[in-house]
Amino acid sequence: MTSSSRIAALPAAAMATFALAGCGGDKATLATFTGTWQGHGRTLNVTPAGNAEEWISLGLGHFVIALRFQLSRPRGTARDALATTTVTAVRLGNTSAFTAAHPPPRVGESRKIRLRDGVITERLTGAHYCSPTARHWTSAQWLDAGCGA
Repeated sequence: MTSSSRIAALPAAAMATFALAGCGGDKATLATFTGTWQGHGRTLNVTPAGNAEEWISLGLGHFVIALRFQLSRPRGTARDALATTTVTAVRLGNTSAFTAAHPPPRVGESRKIRLRDGVITERLTGAHYCSPTARHWTSAQWLDAGCGA
């Protein structure tokens, strides 16, 4: 092999190495959680940088809570991911949804958020959110995932 053919082979070998290694494509990142997630009477918006806004109501005109939080330390895979959430802002509405045993989240509080098979479980409020790409789900699947009423 001549020196020029060795040099030409280097980029091809490098590309093959990245392709075979997968470039970490299946590893969870903050972007894994990105999107507008929905549940009955609730919405969760997450940016690629991990900034999140959550809004929950008990129906028309019965606002419960609006939260802002920051996601950090993502781990797992794209299908089964976990991250830490830290509350940065809270606005309370109807507090009847909270009890002494389950108080509303407070600024600075941290919990885990989980994404598994297209469903986010947010442990600050206990709400479930379904994938923005799960439009093909049936009503029964939506309810089974905890995203229905």
